[in-house]
Amino acid sequence: MSETLARQLAIETRLKLGLQSIEYLDVLRSIEAFNICCIKRPLESSISGATVKTQRVRCIFVNSSKTLGHQHFTIAHELFHCLCDTELVNRLCKTEQLSNPAQNEELADLFAKHLLMPEDGILYQLMQLGIKDKPLTLSNIVNLEQFFGVSRRSMCRRLEGMKLISRDETNNFCLDVISGVLRLGKPVDLYKPTNDKVLISDYAAKAQQAFDCNLITASKYEEILADADLLDIINQEDTLDVVD
Repeated sequence: MSETLARQLAIETRLKLGLQSIEYLDVLRSIEAFNICCIKRPLESSISGATVKTQRVRCIFVNSSKTLGHQHFTIAHELFHCLCDTELVNRLCKTEQLSNPAQNEELADLFAKHLLMPEDGILYQLMQLGIKDKPLTLSNIVNLEQFFGVSRRSMCRRLEGMKLISRDETNNFCLDVISGVLRLGKPVDLYKPTNDKVLISDYAAKAQQAFDCNLITASKYEEILADADLLDIINQEDTLDVVD
């Protein structure tokens, strides 16, 4: 039931974005399209991401000390909480406060899987690569994960779930990831942390631009952010809706 629901929600989300199941989904453009604020910061913590909802803003927090592919999955996971998780309406999210946090987190992971790596999209890419009834190679795996913008482990788990590779193959493919990609002459940005500090928010960006151009004072800038419930979120150090 969870798998079916997550898949349907992912399909509906793609349709709202005007995307077919065989197309690449840009997670950053997606959150902008849904008018969701995103804050990326490097943390020493092992947490991956968090979601905050208030009456005026929806915000995703992403740990940028994780690899870029990992961050993409985190954003997709948190999109579920922003768009589909009714238990998060108008309050801060802490998983221990949810009636069934394990079920919510499972749904969020399944949603992210189907949103980023639709089965039709994977099969279409394999057809484009001329793969039919052949064992998948490292080169095939790299082509898939770089098209969909996901980590090696996420890609392999998806393929394993589709019965296209075995658990042993997953374990083998997940060894020495960067060196294997380099041997194929492919870029490795996807497999490295970004450690960037980014605020993605149309409202906040306009306020920042006005402040940078000396059109408003620092106190007015903070007042604008506070009025939209963004100031506390930007300064928030507690992790909410933690996802590994």
